[in-house]
Amino acid sequence: MCAVAACGGDAVRPKTPNVLVNAGQNIEVNEQVTVTVDGIATSTAGGITYAWTATPTLTFEQSDASATVATSFVVIPSVTQVTDYILTLTATDSNGTTGTDHITMRVNPVNVLPIALILAPSIDLYEIDTYPILTTVMLDGSTSNDSDPQNSTASISAYLWQQIAGPDVLTGPTLTEASLSFQTPLLAQPADITIRLQVTDQEGAISSVDKTLRLLSESDTIPELSIGPVQTVFSGELLLLSGQASSIASGAQPFSVLWTSDSLLAPIIGDPNSMKTYSIAPLVLQQTEIIYQLLITDNYGNQRTKMQTMLVEPQTQTTLNDTGVSLNGSNNENLTTYQGEFAGQDAHNGYDRMASSGFSDKAGRGELGFDFTRLNQNGDEVDQDTPDWSCVRDNITGLIWENKTDIADDLHAAEQLFTWYSFVDNGGFAGHFNAGSSACNLASGNCNTQAFVDAANAQGLCGFFDWRLPSHDELLSLVHFGKLQPPLIESEYFPHMGTTAPDAALWYWTYMPNVDGVNESGSQSSWALDFDTGVDNFINKSTQARIKLVRAGR
Repeated sequence: MCAVAACGGDAVRPKTPNVLVNAGQNIEVNEQVTVTVDGIATSTAGGITYAWTATPTLTFEQSDASATVATSFVVIPSVTQVTDYILTLTATDSNGTTGTDHITMRVNPVNVLPIALILAPSIDLYEIDTYPILTTVMLDGSTSNDSDPQNSTASISAYLWQQIAGPDVLTGPTLTEASLSFQTPLLAQPADITIRLQVTDQEGAISSVDKTLRLLSESDTIPELSIGPVQTVFSGELLLLSGQASSIASGAQPFSVLWTSDSLLAPIIGDPNSMKTYSIAPLVLQQTEIIYQLLITDNYGNQRTKMQTMLVEPQTQTTLNDTGVSLNGSNNENLTTYQGEFAGQDAHNGYDRMASSGFSDKAGRGELGFDFTRLNQNGDEVDQDTPDWSCVRDNITGLIWENKTDIADDLHAAEQLFTWYSFVDNGGFAGHFNAGSSACNLASGNCNTQAFVDAANAQGLCGFFDWRLPSHDELLSLVHFGKLQPPLIESEYFPHMGTTAPDAALWYWTYMPNVDGVNESGSQSSWALDFDTGVDNFINKSTQARIKLVRAGR
């Protein structure tokens, strides 16, 4: 009966137990912090698990969802205004029954103050944050920043520059830009100034920074100094030592100058106290770097030093004579003194310069770079001071030259004149035979170049039988362009070159016919050199000119 009664439809069924949830109290926090939230739930069924959610969405980190207490961590995001989040704690028991509870979390924005920064330029030769007179200084505040801007635009919304100490330098410049530019004043005494930069972020927070700068007086201004480029010369040639000094300080001049060199080769410096001077490149056996120092001191005692590097090459064997020019050209005259304003001219370089520096190793003698040896009628070397010689050997080119005489009836008399005539290599026209002329001492009376060459070879001048007319370049190698009076040749070795009327040319023939003036009959002219002026030209083969014979000596 009881069993039946128990199974009757009127029996009372047990109810599903409720899940009671307590999410705690409402909370208020600041942005960008980590918050711990705790809650608790009960149920007769037991086996409760927890889960936190939020609106708007947040991410929770829960270490154990089935723990007795519903503990979770949440990172609060950055907000630009007060923001309320609804946090919901949901608890589920072992029967699947759930319960919820809600709390409100208010998040307050926190405005971190911006950081104001001033970057000041550095000036060569001066200490940090130190500036000479009349110098433009650009202070840069653009690196100022805010760690919590409201948006992606510039984090700093406003700049304000102020001067809070020292002589006024901010009269006139714009004070509300990211940078500030001003010019340092002309001061009699050094002074410090303090500049303040105030910055405002997007939320109105303000911060500032001060920068103290040292402004120097006029007498503290270091002079400017520039120096010439690297030069490469041969031993014995002249190096230009050149500097240029200036100063914005009105009382800085005059500058004292001192050129020195620490080289073990001890190069000679022309005038070590001149801004532009020279040094004789020392004797070296291989390419050598020489360093010169230029020290200037201004009227206040401020100094500046710079180095000038030079490369010196060893001398090379030459087979070409130099020009003989030793004078220095200026704007309006030739001078014996070094002219730094016109560096690199003929007198500063070449074998003549090397000889003047004492760096030439001559087999014979001669002015400047010329090197000659006298030969007698047999072709033997004779004493330098002998009064009688027949030929001259050029120890630079290796050529041997006929020496003219002042004996009127001699075969090699300097006053003889000849027309140009040659059987071969004549440009299609042999020239003018000039028969029966009294202009020369040839027995035949045929006063032409071919006849004279034949006569000299028949004679065996200096024991040689291969005499000829010189080429243009060979004859040019004898011209001494440095002589101030004609004839332009080393007169100690070639004393007799012939006489001419004033301003008349002293032409000497070469063997080279000229292509200009060629007609159907061939070349009508040949090249000649004027030892009165040093110029060359082509003259008609019928012209009566002089001859200086040559032969190859090496």
